[in-house]
Amino acid sequence: METSKNQDFLAAGIREPKLCARSGTCIGICPEGAISLNANYYPVLDANSCTQCGKCKEVCPGGRVRFDALSRQIFGVPDDGSFDGHVISTYIGYAADETIRGNGAGGGLTTAIAADLFAQGEIDGCVVTRMRPNKPWKGEAFVARDLKALMSSQGSRYTVIPLNCALKEIQMRPGRYAIIGLPCHLHGIHEAIKIEPLLVERIVAILGIFCGGALELTLVPELLQNKGIAVDSICDFQFRGGEWPGQMRAVFDDKEPQPVHYSNYADGAYNYLISLYMPLRCQVCLDGSNLFADISVGDAWMRGNDGRHKFPNHSKLIVRSQRGRVLVERAIKRGAIVVKNAGSDPAYQTHKIQTTRKRINAPLRHARWKVKGHPVPEYDRHLTATTSRERLTERLVSMFLWMGGYRLLRRTLLMLFTSRAAVPLIHARLWMKKRKYSKQVR
Repeated sequence: METSKNQDFLAAGIREPKLCARSGTCIGICPEGAISLNANYYPVLDANSCTQCGKCKEVCPGGRVRFDALSRQIFGVPDDGSFDGHVISTYIGYAADETIRGNGAGGGLTTAIAADLFAQGEIDGCVVTRMRPNKPWKGEAFVARDLKALMSSQGSRYTVIPLNCALKEIQMRPGRYAIIGLPCHLHGIHEAIKIEPLLVERIVAILGIFCGGALELTLVPELLQNKGIAVDSICDFQFRGGEWPGQMRAVFDDKEPQPVHYSNYADGAYNYLISLYMPLRCQVCLDGSNLFADISVGDAWMRGNDGRHKFPNHSKLIVRSQRGRVLVERAIKRGAIVVKNAGSDPAYQTHKIQTTRKRINAPLRHARWKVKGHPVPEYDRHLTATTSRERLTERLVSMFLWMGGYRLLRRTLLMLFTSRAAVPLIHARLWMKKRKYSKQVR
């Protein structure tokens, strides 16, 4: 890359790829179109087109996240440092439309709310994701401009997708837009809103999805190869296909979908694969509940004292902003969603596994990497007191993450976790959960 020696005007993700969240914000905001994506969705700068305006640096969520400034900007209150963040109300629910609910990963709430906005003529488009039609082992962002296109985006995609590339289309094509994104996407969007007033007018709803960490682009090809499936033989890849809570599976034009692992998403796949395929930047991300959305949605994983899920095919919904409150109240009144208020029950106030991952493990890892001189993002949140057990747990988790960086080790463990040999491990994990929840309710 030919640039001047001083590159301080560039996004952190361009200067140091290890910091890149691959959100696509720099591409969506660059006024000259000087930034593109390479095959792994990292930004590439065309130095001849770059005018050194510095906009990509201002919006980059990879090198810096100012939690307190964002909280004050969006909600008018300081950041409280918690996993849940600013909460107006908490609900448990699902889409009233059975098709939307059935096609969703966990109840279809975000699609139902966006569909309601389309039906009422309140938006002209919604930024969502899908697996690429011509390369279905990779994801992409697009702007759905009607209900049919919106519904084609349903289902979770646990892979890196530069959603904010769509900011370019929002700026070029007038209209009112909703956005459904992950925490890193929203960090970038709010920074972009601060420097591009046009986005304030055009983005009328921001719906956030809970996130425990993305999965590297290598995952799907390696899963397919592991099962002897040619990547060019599939027409789609589902991360949570079939009956809730879903299963990773390859989809074909001429035969039934083929699962690529045993068990299901909740009890098997994600919990193991995230330890091998989590990108470096995700490993030090502190936002798991999408702190800066109008509303944040995640699976309702709460279990009863028998260890079973209390609310299959439901989602937890957190209302954060006044705009979000209006969106939810209208959707309820118009019959788009079915929810019950869960704010008075402490079991619904947080997600324990995610809290451990984002408020203990990630800060510990961030502090350790910083001491070692590794590139880490700047945060205004600080590491809280931790126990020796928590520090040991983080080290063990980090060991698997380290293994994931070596192809031979990763592929060997992938074969184990997706084979019949993993079934006893899954049963043991379920037994431990049942034993745990017989003593306490999450």
